[in-house]
Amino acid sequence: MTPRLRNLLIGLGISVAIMIVDQGSKSSGSSNSNSARKAKIQKPKKVVAQNTNAKSNSLSSIKSQSKISNRRKSSLSSQLVGWQRNPFNSVAVSSEANIEGASVNTEKEKDIEKSILLKNLERYNVEIVAEFNNEKIVLIDSRRFRQGEYLNDDILIDRIENDQITFRNGSTTVTRNVGN
Repeated sequence: MTPRLRNLLIGLGISVAIMIVDQGSKSSGSSNSNSARKAKIQKPKKVVAQNTNAKSNSLSSIKSQSKISNRRKSSLSSQLVGWQRNPFNSVAVSSEANIEGASVNTEKEKDIEKSILLKNLERYNVEIVAEFNNEKIVLIDSRRFRQGEYLNDDILIDRIENDQITFRNGSTTVTRNVGN
């Protein structure tokens, strides 16, 4: 056994011994304090008859308070448009929309669609762009594609140029540079 291992084992033994003594003192101390406590005796509550007018007044006050709290909640929720359960989730779009923020939401949706398309395109390795018989061909992941063909079920190769390729997914277009 090395001296370092021996020192570590001694330290472990001391810490375990302290923990055992600590637990023992807690358990012995708590049993004495429990016996010192007296059982509580519950006294029966007195039932007092109330007027029906007082009940109706209390019901109306409760209703008015609930209306006020509903107004407060609605005013708070109108200030929090765009907040979801997870504010750090960039893909989720708020279902709440107001007339003024409608254009903002559509811009956010377009940005989200574009970011999703970019993430999908990051998987593919664009190797080379070549031209044969006045027709541009691009080599992506060792597969040949022409202009107008689909890269997958959703992504269309819209335009092929010498230094860039334009992809389209629905109404979203992304241009990706090829080479240097």
